[in-house]
Amino acid sequence: MKNILCLLAFFATFSAFAQKTLELTNIESGKVKIYEENQRIKVRTLDGKKHVGLLHFSNDGEILVDKFPIKPDNILSIKSQPKVLGTIKTVVLVAGLAIVGSSIVVAAAGGEAAFMLFTVGGGVTITAGIIEAFNTNNSNRKWTFKIIYK
Repeated sequence: MKNILCLLAFFATFSAFAQKTLELTNIESGKVKIYEENQRIKVRTLDGKKHVGLLHFSNDGEILVDKFPIKPDNILSIKSQPKVLGTIKTVVLVAGLAIVGSSIVVAAAGGEAAFMLFTVGGGVTITAGIIEAFNTNNSNRKWTFKIIYK
C-alpha cells in the first residue's frame, strides 16, 4: 500500500512539472523541430497578424506570445527570433543605408567616388536581407504544429 501511494505521488508531481513544448513536424520528411517555453519567436496568424515575443503556454491548449493567445491550428508561420540576430541585422541595414546616403552627398558635390560608395552601400544593405534569410520560416504548408508534454 505504501508503494502504491508513493507511485501515485510520483506520477502526480511528474505531471505537474512536465514541460510543454511546441512541436513542428515536417509533412514531407517527418523532421521534427521543438520550440520550448521562454524562447523568443515570431508568429504570423491566419488572419494576417504578426506577434513577436517569448513563447508561453496556457492551460487551454493555446500558445501565448506577448500575452496574446494563439491556437496551434491558427498559426500561418512561426520562426525563432533571437534578439542578437535582430540587432546585428538592424546595425548592418542602417550602416548600408548610411553609406548609400553618403554616396548621394558625394555625387551632389561632384565627387567621383559616389558610384563606388553607392555600390558598397547597396551590398551592405543586401547583406541585411541575407542575414534574415538564415533564419528560416516554418509555414503551415510544410509543417504541422502541436503542443506536447516533454
